Amino acid sequence: MSGLTPVSFKKGRASEPRLSPRYESGRRHSRFWKDNELAIVSEHYPKGGMAACLARLPGRTPSGIHQAARKLGIGSEKMPAERASHDYGPEMDVRIQQEWPNLKGRGAVDALALKLDVPRWWLSKRATKLGLAAPHRKEPRWTEAEDALMTKVPLHAPEVAARIFREHGYHRTATAIVVRAKRLDLSRRTHETLSATGAAKILGVDDKTVTTWCIAGDIKAGRRGSKRLVQQGGDAWAIEPAELRRFVLDNLDRLDIRKVEKFAFVALLVGDAA
Repeated sequence: MSGLTPVSFKKGRASEPRLSPRYESGRRHSRFWKDNELAIVSEHYPKGGMAACLARLPGRTPSGIHQAARKLGIGSEKMPAERASHDYGPEMDVRIQQEWPNLKGRGAVDALALKLDVPRWWLSKRATKLGLAAPHRKEPRWTEAEDALMTKVPLHAPEVAARIFREHGYHRTATAIVVRAKRLDLSRRTHETLSATGAAKILGVDDKTVTTWCIAGDIKAGRRGSKRLVQQGGDAWAIEPAELRRFVLDNLDRLDIRKVEKFAFVALLVGDAA
C-alpha cells in the first residue's frame, strides 16, 4: 500500500482572467453617492448651484450633481435672469481652428472650453459648424419590416442577429438590436432549444447527468455559441426537443417517472415543448 502513487481525479480547468473585480467586504463603487457628498449638495446647491458643489466634489460631474439634487428635491436659487448671449466674434473662431487639431485624449474638449472660457456645449456646436467635428446623427427610425424581423432573429445571439439584418439590407448593430428588443418587450431567451438545466428539470434528474449524456453522445446536442468563459460553466448546451424526445423513448429505463416534471414531460412526448 505504501508504494501506491496518489491520483487526483480533479479535472484541470483553463485559467482565464476574471470578468469583474474581486469582491471586497465593505467597499462600494465610486459611482454610488455617499452620505457626506449628499450633505454637500443639500447645503451648497440651493445658494451656489452646481458650481459651488463642483468645487467641493472634484470627483463628480455637473450632470451627476444636477441628478443628485433632483433626487433630493432641491432647486437652485442661482438662475440667470435672462439667457446669456454667446456671440464671441470671429476672433474666437480663429482660436478654435488653431486649437482644435491639437486636441488629444479624453477630456481635451473640456480643457479647451475652460481655456477659452466658453461653455462646453457651445464649443462642440461651434466646432461642428466650422467643419472641425462630425455632426452627431440620430439612429434612423425603425420600420415595420425591421420590427417584424426582430421576432424571427435569434435575439440571444445579437451578433448573429445583426448579420441577418445585414443580409436583409438593414444596417443595425448588435447593441441597437438588444435595445430594440427591450423596447418591444421581446425576450432574448432562446425557445427553440433546451439547455442541460432545462432538460434536467423536465426529466427529473441532475443537470450534470444530462451534461454527461450530451458528452457521451446519448443525447445529440450542440452548443449555443455564447461567449461564456470557463469559470462561468462554458458554452451552454443546445438540445433540440425532438432529440430529447428520441432519447426519452429509447431510454425509459434510465428515468424515474415519479421524478419527472409531469406537465412538461407530457408536452415533450406529444411534441408541444418549446
